Amino acid sequence: MKFGEKLDLLMKITDTSNIALARNVSLDASFVSRLRRGVRTPAKNENYIMAMAAYFARNCSQEYQKAALSEELKVSLKNLSANLEEVTRLIYKWFLAEKADDTKAIKSFVDNIARFKFKKPPRIPAVDDLKINESITSDMEVFYGIEGKQNAVIAFFSLILKNKTPQTLLLYSDENMDWLTENPEFTAKWATLFFQVTMRGNKIKIIHSVTRSLEELFAAVKEWLPIYMTGAIEPYYYPKIRDRVFKRTLFIAPNTVAVTSNSIGDETRNAANFLYTDKNTITALSQEYKNFLSLCQPLMRIFTPESKEGFLSILSEFDNEEADSIVKTDVLSNITMPIDVAESILSRMDSNNKDQVLAYQEMRIKKFEESLQKQQFTEIITIPDLKKIRSGQIMLNFSDIFGDTALFFTQGEFSRHLQNIIRLLKTFDSYNVYLITAPETAGPMIYAKEDVGVIFGKTSPPSVVFATNENNMSAAFWEYVSFFLHKEARGKSQKKGSIEKLEKIVTAIEINSRQCF
Repeated sequence: MKFGEKLDLLMKITDTSNIALARNVSLDASFVSRLRRGVRTPAKNENYIMAMAAYFARNCSQEYQKAALSEELKVSLKNLSANLEEVTRLIYKWFLAEKADDTKAIKSFVDNIARFKFKKPPRIPAVDDLKINESITSDMEVFYGIEGKQNAVIAFFSLILKNKTPQTLLLYSDENMDWLTENPEFTAKWATLFFQVTMRGNKIKIIHSVTRSLEELFAAVKEWLPIYMTGAIEPYYYPKIRDRVFKRTLFIAPNTVAVTSNSIGDETRNAANFLYTDKNTITALSQEYKNFLSLCQPLMRIFTPESKEGFLSILSEFDNEEADSIVKTDVLSNITMPIDVAESILSRMDSNNKDQVLAYQEMRIKKFEESLQKQQFTEIITIPDLKKIRSGQIMLNFSDIFGDTALFFTQGEFSRHLQNIIRLLKTFDSYNVYLITAPETAGPMIYAKEDVGVIFGKTSPPSVVFATNENNMSAAFWEYVSFFLHKEARGKSQKKGSIEKLEKIVTAIEINSRQCF
């Protein structure tokens, strides 16, 4: 259960309004509402969490309230009859229980992105050798249980590979996914077939079930990560709560084949799985999927060097959202790059959209500095080794998406970029930089805006960028990057320290530059 769900439950048990709770814990009622709806997720060390725990400890005094609280906290009624301080501690601990899991899920997810490399898929039998025609003898075939579902899916992808014309596959399942991963041999075969399907030019639309826990959602996305990295997939989600009792799977290749199944709860061992090749049936199922899709929202937009259409537009739209921002990056973020450095780097770019990128950067710089008059902007930067800076080994973020090849900073360009960051720190109270040197903090770039969304991705070739405004994922990423800030000292002394460190790096680069001439 998420923090917002727990808060909502206790407010209902105690018949507490947003205004009443806000007044008792010194918060704005609209902020309480966002917490309650899960739009905002609190950091662990927020003082108001303890204040809320104390409030509910005082107000869960009736027997039915204690009984409900006892069930949720998994403690005896006797423990809830202890002193208020102990009950407050128990509620506070319960409020925070899911935070560690969310942080763990995010860390595992971003680590997978950072380490991701395309691997040559293992060889499987040629499509003609799979002999699927021996099992598909009519317009409809039935496969039973988990093994049946696996066989149906193998037949599904094999028939698609037999069809030489690329199409957009329509995928959805909120059924128990153990069938996909419990047999390593099947998993390897399924993944290889799926990869071959995308390499043939087929695209995928998939509706994810986000009513699962955040950990399950990230695990589901991780399973599809190789396909996500190709840019061949469009993920969506249904934003409203479903009963999660009656579950359904729809795998549809509109020009070729469809697989469907239904189950109750997580029980799929005896389920019937239907494979259809009849054109009218496939058309009807495709329409059912499209009707469902019309009720859904995009889970993510995904950009790669092969599918970068609209990237600058999405980035510009995100930049223009008025909200506090945190950027975590292993190199310098493009948003603080001065225009002279951008011109210098782009002069080496062999691409027809060079002028478009430069015009965008000029506009971005102007809007960024205007936004610093109203919103906080914090960067968490991992400073690279001086030897790499001097030898020109520092790569521009997402350079193979902006252009056609990877682009690198010269040591002079890197120095001027740092000098611009120093200028911003000295000019704007709302701009802060935290410098990190520990290698274990390395990972993908994360650009999060509070209560808005997040853009994140792998910055080195082959680059991939994910953009999402789904509430649970956005809140989890905001919590994740906020975690790094809570480890650092705040205030003017911290900013002064960052300026001094950056100035030392600039000096070291300039000394080396002079020695080279």
